[in-house]
Amino acid sequence: MIDSSPLMNVRSVAERVVASVLPTSPAPEMADLRFLADLEAGPAPRIWVDASAQTLEALLIARSRLDRIEDALRLVELHFADGRLLAPGRLETATRSTLFSAVGEVYAAAGWPRRAGEYAASAIAYADDAVTRFRAHAVRALAAAINGEYILAGESLRICDELASTSPGVLTHPDYDLLLARILVASAALDAATLTDVAGALRAGAPADPYWQYSARAAEAMCALIRRDYDRGMVLVAALAGGTEARSGHTMVRGFAQGVYADLLLARGEPRRALAVLEGRVSPPGHALCFAMQRAAALIALGREREVLESTDPCIRMGTHHCVRTLTPLLLRRAVAHARLGNARAADAAFAEGFHLSENLGGSLTPYLTLPQPELLTLLQRMAERHPASVDAVARVAAMLALVPTPEHRPPLPALSPREERLALALRGPRSLAQIAEELDVSLNTVKSQLRSIYAKLQVSGRDAAVAVLEAHGFYV
Repeated sequence: MIDSSPLMNVRSVAERVVASVLPTSPAPEMADLRFLADLEAGPAPRIWVDASAQTLEALLIARSRLDRIEDALRLVELHFADGRLLAPGRLETATRSTLFSAVGEVYAAAGWPRRAGEYAASAIAYADDAVTRFRAHAVRALAAAINGEYILAGESLRICDELASTSPGVLTHPDYDLLLARILVASAALDAATLTDVAGALRAGAPADPYWQYSARAAEAMCALIRRDYDRGMVLVAALAGGTEARSGHTMVRGFAQGVYADLLLARGEPRRALAVLEGRVSPPGHALCFAMQRAAALIALGREREVLESTDPCIRMGTHHCVRTLTPLLLRRAVAHARLGNARAADAAFAEGFHLSENLGGSLTPYLTLPQPELLTLLQRMAERHPASVDAVARVAAMLALVPTPEHRPPLPALSPREERLALALRGPRSLAQIAEELDVSLNTVKSQLRSIYAKLQVSGRDAAVAVLEAHGFYV
C-alpha cells in the first residue's frame, strides 16, 4: 500500500491519526497529518485487511484535514466506487465503518454532500459500537447540513448527543465534523448563541490547528451578521477572506466565510464591493458553494434584475444536481428579480418553490436575510394568499425575521493624530511597512510605533482588522 518510509513507522502514525478523529481522542497532530499527506499511496492490495485499510483511512484523513482535496479525491476514485471498495476485503465491521466515514468526510470537504451522505450511510450500517456510530453520524450530519437537509442533519446531531450522554467516555473531545455541522444548522436557524458556543469549542478543541481556528472565526463572523453587528463582522472576516489567514481554512469553510463577507457588505449597503469580493469565484461541482447565488443578491441591490436571471439560469438547468442549500436562496432571489420585471406568475412560482423547499428540509431562515424587506413581505403575503396551507409557515418565517436585532448605534471612530491618519490612509493596499515608511519619509520604527498606537485605539491586533474597522466607519471614503 505504501511505497515510502519504514512500514512500522507509517502504521504507527496511521493508527494515531485514525484514533484521533474519533470523539474519544484529541484532534490529530499537525505533524502526523503532514507526514501522511506527503506519502504516495501505491496500488491496492489484492485483499484489504485491517492494517492496509487503516493506512488508507489515515491517508484520506490527512489529505482532507490539510485541505489537499484533489489528492484525497484521486485516492478515493482509485479505491472506491458506488459506495464500496473496488478490491475485496476481510475487514472488521468497525474498520469498514470508520473507513467509509473517512471517505464521506473527503466528499463533504470537496462540496459533494450527496456522495458524502452515501458513504456516511454505509458507515452507519457497519458501525457496531457507540464510538463508530458517533463518528458515522457526525459525518452524516455534516453532509446533510451542507446539502441543506437540516431535518436529517438534526436527526444525526441528536443521535450524537444521545450517544454522548448514554455511553460514558464516547465524547471526551470535540468532534470537528460535528462542530462544522452545528455551524451550518445554527446559521440556518439564525441561532447566534449556538454559533458562539461552537466557536468556543473549536478554539479550545485544537488550539494549534489553524483550520479549527479559522472555522471558529468564520462562526463568529456569521454570528455578527445575524446580530447585525456589521463592524465586528467585518473585522472578523477581513483576515479570513483576504488577509494572512486566507489559506488557513478548508475550502468549504473559506467559501462559507466568503459568503458571509459578501452578505456583510450587502447589509452595509455596499453591493459593488460585494460583487468585487465574489469576482472570479467559480462554484465547485454540485454548487455546495454557489457564487452565482451570492452574486444575485448584489445584482438585485444594484437593480440589475435581468442579470440575476441570466447568471442563474445555468443553476436552474442543473435541476436535482444542484445543492439544495444554495438552490433555495437562489430561487428566492430570482423571485424578486421576476417581480421587479413585472413577471408576477414567475415570481410567485420561484418564491413558492424556494419557500417549500426550505420548509420541507428544515426551515432555514438565512435565504431571507439579504432580500429587500418590503419586497420580501409582499412575496410572503402573496404566498399565504395563493397557498392557504402555508399560512402558518409564512407567519413563522415573518415572526422569526422580526426577531433579528436591528443595528445598534455605531460608536464614533477613535481620534487619530494627523500622523496616524496619514499612516492609516496608507494601510489599505499591498504596500509593505517598509514601502509605507519610505513614502511617508519616516523610519520603519516610527511606522511600527504609530501602528501600535492605532491598533490600541481601534482595539484590534493587526493590519487587516484595522483596515476593516476604518472602512466600516467610512474613513477611506
